[in-house]
Amino acid sequence: MGSKVSSLAFSLFLFAAIGAYAADRSGDPIQDADVVLRTGLPAFSFVPYAGMGGGAFLMDGKAVPQLDFASGIQFTPWLAIGSYYSAAALSRLEHADLGVGVADTEAAYLTVSGAELLLTPSAHLAIHPLARITLGGASLGRLEDLNGEEGYDAAYEDRCFSASVSAGAELNLSRHVRLALRGGWRFVANEESMGIDEAALSGPEANLTLRVLWRTSFE
Repeated sequence: MGSKVSSLAFSLFLFAAIGAYAADRSGDPIQDADVVLRTGLPAFSFVPYAGMGGGAFLMDGKAVPQLDFASGIQFTPWLAIGSYYSAAALSRLEHADLGVGVADTEAAYLTVSGAELLLTPSAHLAIHPLARITLGGASLGRLEDLNGEEGYDAAYEDRCFSASVSAGAELNLSRHVRLALRGGWRFVANEESMGIDEAALSGPEANLTLRVLWRTSFE
């Protein structure tokens, strides 16, 4: 009985403290928003981000569409480190034909993943420069249907080194959302396979990415 009374008293005290804190923090929302917009970014932050976008890379004069995904941590307003993953179809798939025929084998694909370094100087400006460096690996492979039923059952792929460097501009759509357009060069050390020459997957690339940040900073 005594423990229940103590628990009830503690709960009432906690609710009262939260209510007092909320009352002290209440104010004019317009004025509060203005203060947030005029407050500069801290020198160090711990801001998780996630990005998704699409673009293309050139191979033998053909534009090959690709999808990109990334996530990481924004440590300062101008520096972020994370991981990325991109995927592209190099030939016709079972139920999709993207008009890409750079491989002579059906259901051929390329995936690239690794670490990314983002540099965003003058990030406080609505439009600011963006530079990106990546190091990782690429997988050149194909899907196969072994049992004759719908869908693929197996994947065969070869892994190789990949790196890229690109630059562009980033637009601050809001405090938490950024839109980036960049272009650059990607190196893929692939071996000759499926009608694709050695290192033929290297070349220029361009990408449009939407990046979302959850701002939780240490000041």
